[in-house]
Amino acid sequence: MTENTDGREKRETINYAPTTSLYSGPRSSRQTFAYKTKTPETHYEVLNVKSDCSKQDIRNAYLKLSKQYHPDVKSNAASVEKTARFVKITEAYQTLVKTSTRKDYDDSLIWYPGGARETIQPWDVRPNYNPNPGPYYGIKGMNRVSNWQVALFLMSLGILGAIFGFSSVKHSFALSRQVQDEISAEANSHHAAVVADAQKYGNQEQMRRMVERLARDPLGRAAAK
Repeated sequence: MTENTDGREKRETINYAPTTSLYSGPRSSRQTFAYKTKTPETHYEVLNVKSDCSKQDIRNAYLKLSKQYHPDVKSNAASVEKTARFVKITEAYQTLVKTSTRKDYDDSLIWYPGGARETIQPWDVRPNYNPNPGPYYGIKGMNRVSNWQVALFLMSLGILGAIFGFSSVKHSFALSRQVQDEISAEANSHHAAVVADAQKYGNQEQMRRMVERLARDPLGRAAAK
């Protein structure tokens, strides 16, 4: 406040400029921290093919991506992201390779050209998500076995089964041959004894013995025993 020459006080007016906010960014950007809108890939984008591609193009794309993301590949076994990507690739292939399911899917893209929209929050954690999953087979210390290891085990088991079966058949054949040889030897021995008796006692003696044997046992029950 100053004083005029005439003794009257002169009031000074001070104008205060409006303060600027320390946050200079757009207000709407603060809202994106809370949530964001995610547009998932279409099946065509997953397979990296055009929407008017042929079935052969779809098969070729699936084979190429399967070699890159298949869980049985050693470098992909421990990668959760690549496993999830392989699941999406398989789902896209199964949908697009069939004419009927592909038509239904194309019709759905008319209503949702960019695919169904999904609103997610960055801090959301899925209820079934486990950052430290347990053993693959439920047995501690037992890792996942690849398909080629399973195939090798089954092949070895089949070879062992074939060897065992061949040995069993061979042993059974040898045992049957031994029994036949014993029966043949016994028959030859009996025949030799009959021939020896015939030569020793003559035909008349043999006829007499046969008559006596038939008289004692007409039905031949003793011989049958």
